[in-house]
Amino acid sequence: MKNLHRVPLLLLPALVSLLFLQQSCKKSDSSVEPLFLTVNLPRSEFHNDTYYSLNYLERSIELEFSMQVDSATVPGNITFSHKGGPLDIMYKTISSGRKVIIVLKEDFQLHAGWKYLVSVKTGLKSLSGASLASDKTIEVRTSAKPLGAGNDTVARNSIVCISDIHLGEQRSVNLGYGWFSKNDAALESLLDVILSGGQVRQLVILGDLFDGWVVPYRLSPFDTPAGVTDSRSYFLSVANAPVNIGIINKLRAIASGTGTQLIYIPGNHDMLLTQEVLQEIIPGVVWMGNSAGPGHYSPLAEITMEHGHRYDFFNCPQPLANQGHVLPPGYFVSRLNAEGSMESGEPKWKDTRSGNGDVEFLAAWTASIEYLKIKYALTVAADSANILMDGIDQYSLPFSYNGVRDMYAENIEAVWPATQIRNSVPVAMPVLMAILNGSVDLYATAAYEFMQSQAPLKYKIVAFGHTHNPMVKVYPAGKNYTGIYANTGSWVNAEFSSKPVRTFLVIKPAEWTGSDLDVVSLFQYNHDSGSGNPDPGFIPVLISEESIGISE
Repeated sequence: MKNLHRVPLLLLPALVSLLFLQQSCKKSDSSVEPLFLTVNLPRSEFHNDTYYSLNYLERSIELEFSMQVDSATVPGNITFSHKGGPLDIMYKTISSGRKVIIVLKEDFQLHAGWKYLVSVKTGLKSLSGASLASDKTIEVRTSAKPLGAGNDTVARNSIVCISDIHLGEQRSVNLGYGWFSKNDAALESLLDVILSGGQVRQLVILGDLFDGWVVPYRLSPFDTPAGVTDSRSYFLSVANAPVNIGIINKLRAIASGTGTQLIYIPGNHDMLLTQEVLQEIIPGVVWMGNSAGPGHYSPLAEITMEHGHRYDFFNCPQPLANQGHVLPPGYFVSRLNAEGSMESGEPKWKDTRSGNGDVEFLAAWTASIEYLKIKYALTVAADSANILMDGIDQYSLPFSYNGVRDMYAENIEAVWPATQIRNSVPVAMPVLMAILNGSVDLYATAAYEFMQSQAPLKYKIVAFGHTHNPMVKVYPAGKNYTGIYANTGSWVNAEFSSKPVRTFLVIKPAEWTGSDLDVVSLFQYNHDSGSGNPDPGFIPVLISEESIGISE
């Protein structure tokens, strides 16, 4: 207090009052117990502000309260149940301090992809007599079971979705411009798991199994010296390439009647593939394309899946922009990218789509071409007819890049509304949005087309490929979500992607599993580094998972 003489006398009463108030608050804070208990699950993630996630292999569930619990009040006030009712004889509770642990009995195993409820009543007390403000029900959802982990209670209850494998001809491997050459062993291993297991009811390939676009523009699309003279012989040569034949043989085995149905939806890089040619290569495959080009597939009423390119201005079929042809501008951009890969000898990451998100076609086209020229230090004679075509998509004569630009610029934006009708786009979108779909993920587009309230066709689960960006994401974000968007990712060489590769989706519909949850899981197929073998096999590693209740 020796410095108080420096404080103006008028402020002394206020200062003394403030000091007194601070001391009284400290005493009050230390002496008043909280009125109510709170509880959480400290070992589990609280997901979407809705439920706690739990590995289905867990043997206990830990509850942590805000105060020490009176053990005598635990019996009868904590219960554990699922859709079938209480599980009273399947567990016991152990309490110590602030924790209560639900311990599962040895002969009881949590179901994978299931919803459980932990109920805590106000009869549970702290040592000081505090209770919850009201009875509380905590939702717990278990993870789905990975492929190869044994059969679930209902056999063949899974849909596996893969896409964007981009198998190329052997020439593309030899010359170094092909996107697929290093993940063949991993993909064959995954197909073996599907073949030998009893979990997968359907294997759905969401497009771009074959790649007919990634050919340097100075090369003919058809390797004539190897006997490739048209699109049919091109796709047959891809199927028979040494790097691909093991994969094709396993797909043939799956399609031959193993218990797993093989379904194919065409993509943009195999836009010229026909049902007849695919079924010649893989007898028994179910083709889900349509006469307009893009296809889609709904295994159940609330699930839809497709490649996703019909919403991409640069990469969807464009038969109205140039009558008698379907290839879009993205085809020519892909060939420039392939030229850069071959000439540089160092494949670089690329954006797998072609638009750069500018406000209209000419700006987006120019940005795409200039970007690739700078990335690969390419010199392109834009007015020279050096893009060899040799009959692909009924184009016999070579193009120049300026000639391609002018061909599409003449009317591609004007015919866009009719192009969307022809491509069966459910909700028409403006040109700008469609161009942006060439450089952003398709989450917003999936919501716009199939999950927003005005969508004419609504689905709870929408699965796309095309973007090479694997993800599982709810729509809208937060606890009130009504749908799940999922993207398969790709199987291209890692140097051709900025995102994880060797990824796939597993969808477990509640209608098939007996759960009251539809579960969507995203996996990456990686070397089993924990096996200790010098040449390890592969295991699925869970990246992301979302679920949605069947009544939501």
